[in-house]
Amino acid sequence: MDSTPTAERGFALLELLACVALLGIASAATLGAVATLARNAGPPAARDAALMTAENAMARARAAIAYASSPTQDGSALLADRSWGLRPGESDFVAGAQLRSPGPCGSATPLLVKLPVAATYDPSSERFTVVVTYPRDPCRIAPDGTIPSDDTATVTLAQTLAPSVYPPGQVLHRDVQPPARM
Repeated sequence: MDSTPTAERGFALLELLACVALLGIASAATLGAVATLARNAGPPAARDAALMTAENAMARARAAIAYASSPTQDGSALLADRSWGLRPGESDFVAGAQLRSPGPCGSATPLLVKLPVAATYDPSSERFTVVVTYPRDPCRIAPDGTIPSDDTATVTLAQTLAPSVYPPGQVLHRDVQPPARM
């Protein structure tokens, strides 16, 4: 067998440089994508906090309608000192949230944000709506936790609540059998 020196040839320097250049371009693109993911990790955390706040308000409304008489049935049945009772019209409050994503906005501490909440209850239609405002860019939150007015987004949940299963004035009476003796 006759072997020529060209058959056992290795990589040329130009081929090696082209391979290194391609690897460099691919790693730069990957680092850019990772940086974009890290930069965009904050807004979903703020949106998730707003969604959890809205879901909590909706759960409280469902509990209030299930365990308190509806004002459309009998307005005097609602007790004024019950904070969970649904009241007709709009009520506004502020919910606090901590955004703890790893190193949000280059900070080692969690970001504190104040989420404005507007809840509306229409007793004639039994419709409950909650709107929570959150920041699009959590890095722009003021030191006191307020959201700049030009950086807001909202989460809205609405539901027609089922009527109360406990009508007003109804006395609940349940006969309980004594335990069996052994």
